[in-house]
Amino acid sequence: MRSSAKRKNPEKLIIEGIALFNLKKYNEAIECFDRILKLDPKNIDALFNKGRALHNLHKFNTALSCYDSVIRIDPRHSKAWRWKGFALRSLERFEEASRCFDKEIELEPDGDYAWYIWHNKGQMVHIMEQFENAIQCYDNAIKLYPEHADAWYCKGLASYGINKYEDTIKCCEKALDIEPDYFHAWYGKGLALHSLNNYEEAIKCYEKVIENDPMHIDAWFNKRLAAHSLVRFKGNTKLVL
Repeated sequence: MRSSAKRKNPEKLIIEGIALFNLKKYNEAIECFDRILKLDPKNIDALFNKGRALHNLHKFNTALSCYDSVIRIDPRHSKAWRWKGFALRSLERFEEASRCFDKEIELEPDGDYAWYIWHNKGQMVHIMEQFENAIQCYDNAIKLYPEHADAWYCKGLASYGINKYEDTIKCCEKALDIEPDYFHAWYGKGLALHSLNNYEEAIKCYEKVIENDPMHIDAWFNKRLAAHSLVRFKGNTKLVL
């Protein structure tokens, strides 16, 4: 029989479980949270943190059940909505993920992570090729955090999706103003310049990408494509002259 002196109360188990989680000992953390849940199946802290540990083990469906349990007990638990959205995103259930991010924004429109949630919602609708909607989401993220280079880049890509190439260039240049080595923005700018038949400048952008990531296959391919187009363009110019 286990003596009462060796039993741990839920508060101490939560602290222990979170400590194990922070050490990336996720299975051991889950054991702590399960011990709490045997005593108190509706313990929100244990359910939420168990979900996070399962999430980090890439057990997204099981993590979802934990987040859903939290939300049933406390529908205003904004972090559970956020992480449910992340789990759904990992399962490629993008429309459902987008609705979860909407819910967190509804609950905490001025929260510290509101910019991040707008950005994540933008990515979900972007993947679903709802480019105008994505641009609005990225704009909301940028209003709250103007120095987020990735939001500018993603807005640029969404603009590219609706053939607004000049907007793409402006957004990618803004991202590069913030992070000069952000090679993804060089790639986005290259795509837009390429589409505007500005092959020489596009090639320079692709070369910037390749400097940072020599294995970027798309940059190599598009650089070669732009070079061929440039040769044809110059050849046609000579014939006209």
